[in-house]
Parts: sequence; structure tokens; C-alpha cells
Amino acid sequence: MENKSLKFSEYKEQIVKALNDKGASLGIQEPVNLIDGFINQPIYNELTGSFVIGGPTIPMVAVVGNSGRIYFFALKALFPDIKI
Repeated sequence: MENKSLKFSEYKEQIVKALNDKGASLGIQEPVNLIDGFINQPIYNELTGSFVIGGPTIPMVAVVGNSGRIYFFALKALFPDIKI
């Protein structure tokens, strides 16, 4: 199995376009700026009070609004055919 790395800089323009294409359906009512980098949100089946390293994650991108609110978007929702 090939482990292909994705570089944010190579996808940035496509990410901006995908977010702009979705536009009003995203429900964002303020100006936003794209956070320069991918975010991995871990998924846990159990909360134990311990910090767990490893396991499944949801790869995401995010934008931050003028209010300070951060909006997250799953990478697969923006690019269903992306191989990650």
C-alpha cells in the first residue's frame, strides 16, 4: 500500500475554489480566511481521560471568520475522489 503525502500548498487553490463553489450553502455569514494547513481530527470510540496517540482521524481544512469562529470542512466532502 502506497502512503502518498498531500502537500497543502499543492491543493490550496483547489480548496479555495471548492469552498467558493459551495458558497452560501456553507452557511457562513462573515468574511473568512483559509487556515494554511490540514487539520486531523481524531476519532475515539471511548473516552478514558488519557491522551491517545494514533488511531483514525478525519482530515479537514478550516477557515477562520472575523469573529474568531473557526469553520471546519472534511477534505472528503470537498474532494470525494481524493486518495488519502
